[in-house]
Amino acid sequence: MEGKTHYERIIGGTQEEKEIASRELQAAFEERSKKLTEYEVEKTPEDLEIIKKTESIVDKMVLQYGGVTKALPPEHIYVLKPGGVLAMTEGRLAGGIYKPLGLEIGVEKGKSKLLFASTIAHELFHLKSYKSARVGKSGEDIRLYRSGVSMIDRKDQNEESGEEKEYFAMLEEAIVAECTKKFLDEIGEDREFSEEVQAVKKFRNWVVAYYHRRGIPEEKTKEFERELKYIADPQDKVEQVFAFSDDEEKRQAYAAGMFGVLYERGGVETVERYGERKKLYQLLDKLVINSDGKFKSRDEVFDEFARANFSGNYLPLARTIEGILGKGAFRKLAEEFSKEPKKEKHKTSETANP
Repeated sequence: MEGKTHYERIIGGTQEEKEIASRELQAAFEERSKKLTEYEVEKTPEDLEIIKKTESIVDKMVLQYGGVTKALPPEHIYVLKPGGVLAMTEGRLAGGIYKPLGLEIGVEKGKSKLLFASTIAHELFHLKSYKSARVGKSGEDIRLYRSGVSMIDRKDQNEESGEEKEYFAMLEEAIVAECTKKFLDEIGEDREFSEEVQAVKKFRNWVVAYYHRRGIPEEKTKEFERELKYIADPQDKVEQVFAFSDDEEKRQAYAAGMFGVLYERGGVETVERYGERKKLYQLLDKLVINSDGKFKSRDEVFDEFARANFSGNYLPLARTIEGILGKGAFRKLAEEFSKEPKKEKHKTSETANP
């Protein structure tokens, strides 16, 4: 296999240990994952085309945010049978998985091309975030140190990999999820995905209109509109609503009722990492409000966070935050957005070591 690991730096240890660690990283990059291979299905020509389109958009966004794109061998993207991630993680994760040291992703393939592309993009944003590693107890004990803005505590070398505190972990997840939202806006314009996208949009508009008529608070309605990503078999659901009645208000009510049933049966997909993104949005709004006009919108501030994530350069972001919120604010945020070891489980798209 041609190509080199994407890791930019290795810290800690002696020079000899760093050289050993570098070889370990390269070996991990070249070795096929046995777990992922167990659940892998052969890629179809359509799969390959979706992967190509998805990676092209992801790379464009990474470059836009100051990152460096590097070639990823096609074998590093595993298409998995439905339930594969759930099985290999014993129910801990579902949908997609990302292995940081070997730089591999696994994505379950279902009926929806849009969800397939979305999950690939999410995991690629993780993979293509800035990467550095560190030497643990020896050169052979190579560990993840930084992935995007997240940084793993290295104070205690006796802690096993996965037991350390991870600073800015929730922030990195929020950045990746927000980038995935932006990816969906762009790929939705592609003809291959437009039918699904338009069907979801039509169905969502019916439900929103019904909520407005029923006097549902505007804030809740807008949140529903922002967060709904997908419903199962959207084209079929739209056809069912059209067939139900010629009266638009009756269609709206029927779609709202159908949505409730879909939600209860797990047929609804919302944009991932709601909690992490909400925390990020609150921070972005706070920075805009207190910036004395330097920033006019969330997107302007988000650009600085995304640049730190993909370029690996913390300094401009730290200066911005401390210039607005005061000295020590950046360190405080590192704690607020940290993740304690093995205390938090997520449903979808979590990093995993080989």
